[in-house]
Amino acid sequence: MPLLLGTDIGTLGAKSVLVDDEGRIVATAFEEYGVLTPRQGWAEQWPDVWVEAAFKTMRRCIETAGINPGDVEGVCISSLYGGSGIPCDRGMRPLRPCIIWADRRAVEECRWVEENVGVDIIYERTGNVIDPYYGYTKMLWIKRHEPEVWSRIHRLMTPNGYCIYRMTGVESIDLSSAGNYGGIFDIHHRNWSEELMELLGIPRDFFPEKLYESDEVVGEVTSEASRETGLMPGTPVCAGGIDAPMSALAVGALENGDVAVMLGTSMCNGFISHSLRLSPRLVNFPYVVEGRRWLYSFTGVTTAGYCIRWFRDNLGRLEALLAPEMDMDAYALLDREAERIPAGSEGLIFLPHMMVGERAPYWDEHLRGALLGLTVYHTRPHLFRAFLEGVAYAARYSLEAAREAGHPLRRIMLVDGGARSKLWRHILADVTGLRMLYLPQAVGAPLGDALLAAVAVGAVRDVRAIWIWLGEGLWVEPNPERSRLYEAYYRLYRRSIGACGVVFRGIKGLVS
Repeated sequence: MPLLLGTDIGTLGAKSVLVDDEGRIVATAFEEYGVLTPRQGWAEQWPDVWVEAAFKTMRRCIETAGINPGDVEGVCISSLYGGSGIPCDRGMRPLRPCIIWADRRAVEECRWVEENVGVDIIYERTGNVIDPYYGYTKMLWIKRHEPEVWSRIHRLMTPNGYCIYRMTGVESIDLSSAGNYGGIFDIHHRNWSEELMELLGIPRDFFPEKLYESDEVVGEVTSEASRETGLMPGTPVCAGGIDAPMSALAVGALENGDVAVMLGTSMCNGFISHSLRLSPRLVNFPYVVEGRRWLYSFTGVTTAGYCIRWFRDNLGRLEALLAPEMDMDAYALLDREAERIPAGSEGLIFLPHMMVGERAPYWDEHLRGALLGLTVYHTRPHLFRAFLEGVAYAARYSLEAAREAGHPLRRIMLVDGGARSKLWRHILADVTGLRMLYLPQAVGAPLGDALLAAVAVGAVRDVRAIWIWLGEGLWVEPNPERSRLYEAYYRLYRRSIGACGVVFRGIKGLVS
């Protein structure tokens, strides 16, 4: 029986899934880690932490399943959006931590690009805008602030590309990762824009020569990597891609107008388009399927799931302590308490933007988190429900931006860890007023990876096998009464973003 291994290097942990060619899950493994935040609004990670965690989860899957490693016919690896990329020297050793997607430090670099290159040319070539979210602005930050690092860069590697290199010795970058860098990728020709690279002062030779489709085989597991991963030498490894579109694939988002709401560390509302529907309010790059033709556009919230983890770690310590004794997850305990709170959290509105600044569709460098309406009457369950509701308000705002850009919202699917919460699923449906599909069998990006590995080695005919793998899902219907109430709260959420703007700008001026 052929087996496929999918691995996703996420922001807060790496996860691997071992499946057979009919999509049955044989084993899973997860390894948690953290993010370095040396200053407010900064977010970095050392790539060796990613590689070690990824390799551990691969080995654990093989050992847990008790299989012959030779039965694993293919591997595919996705990852968080690596922002600046990993600056590596000629020995492919990292020169500094990777400045990841959540980092918002490159504000002055954005000003420089606006003045010296221009908003119009960036958008016309790349389908994207100028913002600290994009990798090319983070690269310019390194160039400006760490010239000694910049002068030693041989390659800028994506997180999954670096892991693949450590497994195969082959340098690679997939189309989705290249497109997500932003201002150096030509979305119309699906290739690097050497013109923009020259204008920005970012050398072309910082990047691997070939751009791969996500399901293309890059290389094979080396003997050294075999000892670390448990895989057989010679096992094919695919190019993979960014975790958000891989999560969309993992719920079967393949049709024009499919939408995948990914509730991971961040929230990515991914819109699948078989034509080039571009909007400056969206992030746009090639999809992990048919990457030279299809488009993946997204809006989202940088700290959607991160907010909920922050709550657990700082305000839910009791639940975290009780969870093992009760054989429950800490989040499930928090949910159970919040279910008793009425919709609207009795007057609380939470803005779930807990990094400084926010990406599409807000494009606001000052936006922050806020909890409005707090009184001595409110309890921790009130606060937790307000956190869940705040992310749902932001999801609605994001979906509306895509609809205004011409994206048909034909089928909305929920994916990743947050979607396991029944309470959160119903809040999302009620706030948006939209019917949503939850697929319990979908385990996030690693399943999409495993599917692409299966396609690459011929274990399945094409990616539409995912629909058979997933089976029937659960439809979540909005409750009309709660939707009417949430309509009023949503309007207040939108007003709160604007009303707090002066305060947020003032805070940023006081906090270095």
